[in-house]
Amino acid sequence: MSEKPAAIRCPVCLDSFPWNTDGADLYELESETLQYRLINMANLRDPHKRDYRLRSAFIRCPNPSQDTGTHYLPVLYGRYGRPLVIGFVGASRTGKTHLLAAMIGEIEAGNLQRYGLSAVPLDQIRHRDFLREKVHPLYDGERLAYTAPSDLPEFVDAMVFSRTGDTGGHPVAFFDLSGEQLTRVGRGERFLAAADALIFVVDPEKSLRLPGFATKPSDLGDLAFGNVLDQLFRQDAILDIPAAIVVSKSDVLRFMHPVDRWLAQTNPGGALDAELFRMESRDVYAFLHQHGAQGWLLPTARCRRCTLHFASATGGRHTNGRYLRQVRPQRVLEPLVAVLAMTGVITGPEAEAVGR
Repeated sequence: MSEKPAAIRCPVCLDSFPWNTDGADLYELESETLQYRLINMANLRDPHKRDYRLRSAFIRCPNPSQDTGTHYLPVLYGRYGRPLVIGFVGASRTGKTHLLAAMIGEIEAGNLQRYGLSAVPLDQIRHRDFLREKVHPLYDGERLAYTAPSDLPEFVDAMVFSRTGDTGGHPVAFFDLSGEQLTRVGRGERFLAAADALIFVVDPEKSLRLPGFATKPSDLGDLAFGNVLDQLFRQDAILDIPAAIVVSKSDVLRFMHPVDRWLAQTNPGGALDAELFRMESRDVYAFLHQHGAQGWLLPTARCRRCTLHFASATGGRHTNGRYLRQVRPQRVLEPLVAVLAMTGVITGPEAEAVGR
């Protein structure tokens, strides 16, 4: 008896359906017109040519609920098993887009290899567009525009992560939603039903009570944090969705202890060290608590596994929309590695201990 195809949850409409591309209509996206058109695979009998063509092919999501417009998913999306969905959470202009762009840039630079990981694009066209529109402008010194609200949020990039040298891999889709959407309940937050992990982004200038910061922070923390966590609440008081809290723009704190020590910290050895994550989480927690940002620590109380990090997507401040010094991301991969460990993409005893 043949096995039933695995059920995959679409990250766009959130419907689950059996993933089976055998006999399905396949499409390709024309890069110039951005239109999907049917492709004929019948004459591609050479397995290498067929596999190459499938890497850039799409299927049309059946959307069983029929509540969303026509949308397409890469064939590779369901080829490696259930995809992991990671969402970035935070108010507008906290640095979510800059952090994600810096993460993808550091992956492109091969810096995940020090953790024994490799990554390849899942959707090559979407990945290329994200590089062109976000990553390259950031590394060229351009301040990125904030994410605009969207009625139908989609993943902005997706990659297949695997242990270096291993076959197979695990697909990961990244969502970068507008902070305005995250602060209200509505259709724009439907992706939360499919979220497997969350990265909460803290802007130090909006959260910390420190001299020189013009904005007076609220005692209640980030409204987006609470709204997202409330929508995820079911019955258990503790959520089983792993979380990472990232103090973005930590370069503005680079002369303060212990931020200075962590921004200079690297992990050249390639070994996952749960104790190192625990030490940084302890220091970030104490730092936020000490400087009046207790409200931004909400995920530590609501999520069963959570890590905390200092990071900077740029390494310095912008002036009139430009980063005059060379953009140098600092510790932007550590939150991602922690999430990959807490969600089982990275396995082993050390991974099991991360965030506990």
